Amino acid sequence: MPKPIIHDHDGHVDDLLSCILLWLSPEIDLQAVGITNGDCYAAQIFEATQKIATYLDIDGPEIALTEDEVPHPFPENWRRESYIINELPLFRDNYLKKPYQHGRPRNIESVFLDCLSNSKVPFTVVTTGPLTNIAKLLTSQPEVKDKIQEFLIMGGAINCKGNVEEEGTDGTAEWNVYADPVAFKQVLDSKIPIKLITLDLTNDLPVTKDFLAKLEAQSENSRASALAFKLWSLVKGFDYYFWDTITAAAAIEPGLFTYKEVKIDVSTSGKSIGRTGPSLFTGRKVQVATQINKQAFEDLLLTILATR
Repeated sequence: MPKPIIHDHDGHVDDLLSCILLWLSPEIDLQAVGITNGDCYAAQIFEATQKIATYLDIDGPEIALTEDEVPHPFPENWRRESYIINELPLFRDNYLKKPYQHGRPRNIESVFLDCLSNSKVPFTVVTTGPLTNIAKLLTSQPEVKDKIQEFLIMGGAINCKGNVEEEGTDGTAEWNVYADPVAFKQVLDSKIPIKLITLDLTNDLPVTKDFLAKLEAQSENSRASALAFKLWSLVKGFDYYFWDTITAAAAIEPGLFTYKEVKIDVSTSGKSIGRTGPSLFTGRKVQVATQINKQAFEDLLLTILATR
């Protein structure tokens, strides 16, 4: 039986790719997708996600969004890629097809609440952006905790350098946590089981030319592969990693991963704001991914994308 999933993300290239993987995987029943104003402009990525679904001729989850800003917005030049994604030439024939979703999108909190409240089985919640929406839901509707089996979170840097280089910070934070560290703290405090995909793991998995060559080779007969290749091509010239796609894979094929239980906490103030690290006296125990079968992971991505 496919695993029921809610995916909350913030709209950059790897977020969209992780969403596509969850959407196409036969192991997953993706029931709702939430887009927040993190590493994107949510309204643009809402439109782009509709176009992706129409382009791939797939159906399923309701797409929701919130246009509220996160406490620490991502860099403007990163977010503006939303406009490029939304206008990809691949989507030019979409007008010939029936639109994926009509009308104004609903708020993320409402859509997620509907999914959780009406389900007889608990969900896995996959998050590849700031935890702002999830924290709001847990605060306003605490009863939904019983409907969440676990969180799979892309976030944090435990025993490695962070990737936030904003003025006034010390470089220890990872962006998804730094964007809303208080929300991350609230999810930690929820006591719901957490599996964490951190920079410690993803730093060893760059998107390589060899992988992209394999993806391009299967693009001729696969729209999903062509779309994925185009999205990854938008970030050529940067050090780009399988951040969110690894997190999607953790939901799709858990056996690829090795985890270690670590007690962590998050800093919510000062120069180290957003830092996630081991803590003896505060915080809580989570499962941190420490190893992944790299070849099997890349093969999984190529296999799923080749199906459409």
